[in-house]
Amino acid sequence: MKPKFWLVALPILSLLTMSACGQAGASPTLAAGEPARALGGGGGVSYVSGGTITQGLVATGTATVSAEPEIVQVTFGVDLRGNDPAAVVNEAAQKINRAIAAAREVGVAEEDLQTTGYNVWVETVYDPQTGQPTGQVVYHASHFVMATLRDLSKTGNLLAAVVAAGANSISGVNFTVENPDALVKEARQKALENARAQAEQMAQVLGISLGKPVLVSEGSWYPVATVVRAEGMGGGGVEAPSISPGAFSVTVSVQVVYEIR
Repeated sequence: MKPKFWLVALPILSLLTMSACGQAGASPTLAAGEPARALGGGGGVSYVSGGTITQGLVATGTATVSAEPEIVQVTFGVDLRGNDPAAVVNEAAQKINRAIAAAREVGVAEEDLQTTGYNVWVETVYDPQTGQPTGQVVYHASHFVMATLRDLSKTGNLLAAVVAAGANSISGVNFTVENPDALVKEARQKALENARAQAEQMAQVLGISLGKPVLVSEGSWYPVATVVRAEGMGGGGVEAPSISPGAFSVTVSVQVVYEIR
């Protein structure tokens, strides 16, 4: 006699979803039949197949694949404030142009420089005691650029060069690879193999036979970029910091619902 499972009444055609952190979101894929919602982790569920509610087994697999970083993406810029809008805008333009030129000198190609943000705005100054406007305003100007450097050994030199040239903010240092999709495919295959092994182990212990997968849901994520702050820095004499790229990793998690025979 087949063991009984914890069953729940579920609406037809509701899809299993998973949440993922990072740059890639959940991407549910229907394997067969008309699935109903699956329970998290490993265990029993009900799903709809051929118009009837049938028992199923849920298995979760996770895999992480790492590789040596191939490129580094550095986002740098200027963030200035002052009483004269024209003077603030001009100073920001001069400093970011010098920083961009410094990045080229380090080895960043022209096609690997991209403006990621430009903003000019007015701040109204309020009296801290009354909360009322004082009539004074402060003008802000910011300009940020992302540089892609393909020689990782020059990462510290790039950071020092753009700060020395006038950049007063480095908001991101992100080590990555040219083709992360290849790592995602490898991690996905390993995660599916892991889920199958988990399902087979549970089936053996429970004395049941597994059928075909009826629902697969995937979540994948990438590491968060390293953040380096250089607020208020500028001018000459900036020492190149020591930067460790570490490893670039991709993690894929899948949840698979198998038929129970």
